[in-house]
Amino acid sequence: MAHWWENYPWRMIQTNLRQIDMEDMSAQRFAEDLKRFDANVVLLNTGGIIASYQTGVEDHFQSEYLHGDSLQKVMQACRDAGIRVIARMDFSKVRRPIYEKHPDWAYRTIDGDIVDYNGDVHACVCGGYQQGKAFEIVREVAENLPIDGLFCNMGGFQVRDYSYNYHGICHCDNCKRRFRERFGLELPAAEDMDDPVFRKYKIFQQEVLADYKQKLTALIKGINPEIAVDGVDFTRMESNTEYRRPLPFWQYSAASNTRALRGLDGSMVSSNTSVDFIGFCYRHVAVNPEEQELRLWQDVANFGGIDYYLIGRLDNHEDQSGYEGVQRVFHYMKAHEREYQGIAARADALLLRGYRWDFRGEEQGWIRALTESHVLFDEVHVTDLRPEDSFDKYRLVIMPDTTSLPAWLAEKLDAFAQAGGCVIASGNTGRYDGNLDVNEAYPLKCMGIRRILMRREDMISAMLHVEDRDLQVLDSFGNDRVIYFGEDFLFAEYEDTSTGYLRLIPPHHMGPPERCYYTQITDIPGLQVNAYGAGKGILIPWAPGRLYSRDGYANTFRFMRDVLKNIVGLKSVAAQSFTQMVEVAVGDARDGSRTLIQLVNNTGHFGTSYLAPVPVRDIALRIPLKKAPAAVVSQTTGEAVPFEYVQSALSVTVDVPGFFEGLRVDY
Repeated sequence: MAHWWENYPWRMIQTNLRQIDMEDMSAQRFAEDLKRFDANVVLLNTGGIIASYQTGVEDHFQSEYLHGDSLQKVMQACRDAGIRVIARMDFSKVRRPIYEKHPDWAYRTIDGDIVDYNGDVHACVCGGYQQGKAFEIVREVAENLPIDGLFCNMGGFQVRDYSYNYHGICHCDNCKRRFRERFGLELPAAEDMDDPVFRKYKIFQQEVLADYKQKLTALIKGINPEIAVDGVDFTRMESNTEYRRPLPFWQYSAASNTRALRGLDGSMVSSNTSVDFIGFCYRHVAVNPEEQELRLWQDVANFGGIDYYLIGRLDNHEDQSGYEGVQRVFHYMKAHEREYQGIAARADALLLRGYRWDFRGEEQGWIRALTESHVLFDEVHVTDLRPEDSFDKYRLVIMPDTTSLPAWLAEKLDAFAQAGGCVIASGNTGRYDGNLDVNEAYPLKCMGIRRILMRREDMISAMLHVEDRDLQVLDSFGNDRVIYFGEDFLFAEYEDTSTGYLRLIPPHHMGPPERCYYTQITDIPGLQVNAYGAGKGILIPWAPGRLYSRDGYANTFRFMRDVLKNIVGLKSVAAQSFTQMVEVAVGDARDGSRTLIQLVNNTGHFGTSYLAPVPVRDIALRIPLKKAPAAVVSQTTGEAVPFEYVQSALSVTVDVPGFFEGLRVDY
């Protein structure tokens, strides 16, 4: 029997309730507001820092504002309206009086200090609160409230407060004891990847969190297997902003998160939320309405659930500027929910992402290059990969500065190349193994590296020279004969099976202008392609993605696109060139009944603002299909779209006047 969340048309709203929102809470009004958005899942503050219900658990701080309808009544009203209820828990902090009863529950700085933020004291994941009391609270909620799921916020090893003040690694007695028992070492003083003890600490963190997740899941499933658990049955991320966050803004955040969350087989419920507010310090002020709507259309186009997150209730939120656009996407998904059920995304390439909550520039740049080349691709977090996973459906796997590379994954990638696939490795990929020990030898045999000579981070002003023979693969350069690559470069000795492209121009004078020229072009390659079995390894000994993410120059994009097109052999879905600012995704129904072609118009992303998109006309697409279509229909208008089917490919021309256009191909 299927669980409720399997193939469920996920349309979630998180109303991050404040204490005062329970003062005059109306269960009926709350459920009706959600229905006006066509939401069918709600995430509700339930317990942890503050209990929003009448709790019987000792040392579970109960809100003093429970004078309106009870949380149980609110949850039941939602369920009666056909809305699933996810309980939001946060065990990262305790109120000050509870800390004073249990000082051993607290996070501690290296000097032994606690972090008290507005009377909430940071709790350590290794302490008695999270390792014991939290499970009592979860049991009470699961056994007494009508919930369909559980989401735990801000889990793990928190080192910053809400003002982003950094407090360092926790040095509480529980962390000291557990780390000493595991490794026989004292905790590191600071976060420093050059420190082998800190690298052991990273492994320690992973193990603690995996154990915690296993115990929490076992508890919930033992109570009721129909309670969905975040990270097990569904998984959630955020597209958000923050006051004074370093630029540039990440315009593909929602698309990328959705791809990465859904998993290699597409079975995971992917819930990437659009955060309504500007940041922690301005939670009542919304970002541009267009930004919120764009994020949600990216969720849709990449075959994920849609998710909207605001502070307070829908009825009393003080900046409702985003509501119209959010409702537009929710109404669309309600109307088309059957079309999106059972869809598997199509992809020719797979990009491996590192940390779930920390985008790296190298990853972002490759995501941009793939998207803007109109190549179909998947993403997955390296930590979500398992030895039994298969890469067989892909032509390419990209390792964008993937610093930690377990031995089993390196072997899997080599086997993938041996069988005919392509592997791209850039930047510092493979610097550490799965235990975060330094790899003395390059771990990917398919790259054809005999030995690493050195890594340099002082190569500013150095460039790569495009030779005549390089134009065979870098054909967009023509008379443009130099490529910049930043400060980082890997020097290596290569096997005879590999071919080098580009030639390193060493650092040279940057000024005055009269002396700005180079006098040497070395034989050191800036791109290495190694024949390996039926496939190849492609080593880029610098970080083009980081440059393209930060600077956005065509000099970098053209290099990346040429590698994808001419060395890997990836095909664009563009029949004719069209703007890089339109994203295209394709998905096929698992029952073979239909194909969905999704287009998102990103032209409204302008500098640091998100505005209404400019209409894009006459986008010519060529989509390979295994059989001839019976019809092609616009999902936004319901009208038939003219098409041709020639040589096992659909040719169709489409306009995207707003944020989104979808085509349904029926067979």
